[in-house]
Amino acid sequence: MAESTGIDADAVRQVQDYIRREFSTLMRPLRHPVYHYTDGAAAVGILEQAKLRATNILYLDDGRDMQHSLDFFRQAMSIRQREHPGGVTTNLIETIFKYLSQVGAYVPPDIWIATFTSERDCPHQWKAVSPRGHGVALGFPASGIVRAAETGGALLAPCCYDDATKIAIMSRGLELLEKIYEKRSQSTLRNPAAADALVRYVVRELALFGALMKRSDLAHEDEWRVILCNPSQTAVGARRISAIAKPEYTSLYIEIDVADAMDRLPISEILVGPSNHQQMTARAFWTLLYKHGYERAEVSPSHVQI
Repeated sequence: MAESTGIDADAVRQVQDYIRREFSTLMRPLRHPVYHYTDGAAAVGILEQAKLRATNILYLDDGRDMQHSLDFFRQAMSIRQREHPGGVTTNLIETIFKYLSQVGAYVPPDIWIATFTSERDCPHQWKAVSPRGHGVALGFPASGIVRAAETGGALLAPCCYDDATKIAIMSRGLELLEKIYEKRSQSTLRNPAAADALVRYVVRELALFGALMKRSDLAHEDEWRVILCNPSQTAVGARRISAIAKPEYTSLYIEIDVADAMDRLPISEILVGPSNHQQMTARAFWTLLYKHGYERAEVSPSHVQI
């Protein structure tokens, strides 16, 4: 939940009711294993520390995921203005666009994501990982990853690929923002800071849905995401943020503690991606599984040629 200081309790309640309703429409049961594709170094870190690394949404897919969400929010605004020209005040429109123009300019959105896919031993996924080195995929059973997300205070949810659904969710969020804004129009006109705070709060809450929006042409991936929302709203929380230097840019992440009482992850399988030294990597991960007491997890070599 985003920082709501200065927002009255009724507005917070309405927004949270909306979030719960819309989120429930996107949810569906997870009935199959999912895989987290990464490079060998990151996979070793996950096993050793029993933590998942959640990347800031601005750094997923080189920022394209974030831009995709913003594009759909702007589309929803355009449609709403066209279909309900009297429903959106000029002041509100200006305030929303002002905030959107600032998203990610200095401090990135406080949304952190670990990605999973239903695709086992997938050539496309291995190719995406290969520029970072040899690939490894950690396999999680459905019930295990659900419990792991809850342990870390995060949400596990499927991505939304349907464009009409994306527009509908954002449009209903905008309608709610209009109603709350108009009900408080006199106070917001007298106090621009209050208007800014209201818009910032509602749009930050809508970012949860933005974190689930992916391009429709990628629906075959059946991606699921562990999402951590607004963990760094305080000075203590902000200290959880870490940085890692990539070849072309520096990225931000937060570690999510997803271990059970035995300090182990619910891993059922480790896939070792295609490489010239696949068997050496497989032996290393067998040893790590033995070291940490993973008795039921398997190590399997990929059969993909890339």
